[in-house]
Amino acid sequence: MKSVKVLIVDDSELDRYILRRQLKVLGVDKVEEKDDGSTALDYLRDYERNIRLYPDKYPPIVIFLDINMPKVNGFDFLKEFAILRTQLAILSCVVVMYSSSERREDKERALKYEFVQRYLVKGELNEGVLDETIQALG
Repeated sequence: MKSVKVLIVDDSELDRYILRRQLKVLGVDKVEEKDDGSTALDYLRDYERNIRLYPDKYPPIVIFLDINMPKVNGFDFLKEFAILRTQLAILSCVVVMYSSSERREDKERALKYEFVQRYLVKGELNEGVLDETIQALG
């Protein structure tokens, strides 16, 4: 498995834990977690500091992003991230939506962003799907 730097953005501690465990089984151990879109954007904006402090985890290559979160939800994050990724020259960073929403409108809205590569529904996620996703993106 390639060395993949991952950022999980989800307000559910349980969902972050489950995803982190699944990633670890697949050999992905360079994982950072944020509990809402606001702290994730702050983390990404602090490029110079984080590249020094977390060289093995920063910048992320794949961001797993929930939709329904307080403060800054997934769609608000995508809007800000579209600008931020260009400003910081982290164009290789992609987003995988990781949501409990099965709504077609949510999926279509998310996939309109060129950097959103996948839309995974939490209840349907298994290690095979996750492995395929990481292999394709990492």
